[in-house]
Parts: sequence; structure tokens; C-alpha cells
Amino acid sequence: MLTPRPAGYWRTVGELGTLGLSFVLAIVLGTAAGLWVDRTFNSNPWGMLIGFVLGFAAAVLNVVRITRRAFDSESR
Repeated sequence: MLTPRPAGYWRTVGELGTLGLSFVLAIVLGTAAGLWVDRTFNSNPWGMLIGFVLGFAAAVLNVVRITRRAFDSESR
């Protein structure tokens, strides 16, 4: 027989399930913004590189925020 899951189990699973999408999306959006800057201001390749780095930093911060929230709510 299956044991019932705790009340916040599925919420935690849902939050952690979004990690991959949010990580990739932040990097893609940062890089796309950098490419737009490169095309607009003719600054190849600096806009793309800076956009990628900012997108990657945002992705890492988002992953840290989501995992902290998920594991804090799991411990309650």
C-alpha cells in the first residue's frame, strides 16, 4: 500500500521541476539581449559575452533561491 505524501510534497516537486527551464531561459534571454546590443551598437562580441555572463549569474541566483525555498518548506 502506498504511504500518503506530506502536504507540501507536490509543491516542492513542482518548484524543483522548474529548475532546468528557468536556468536555460535566463541564459538564453541574457544572450539574446546581448546579441541585440551587439547588432544595435556594433559592439561584437562584447554585448553577447556580457549578456551571457549576466544571464548565467541570474540563472545561478534563481536556482539558489528556488532550492532554498523548496528545502526550507520541506523541513517545516
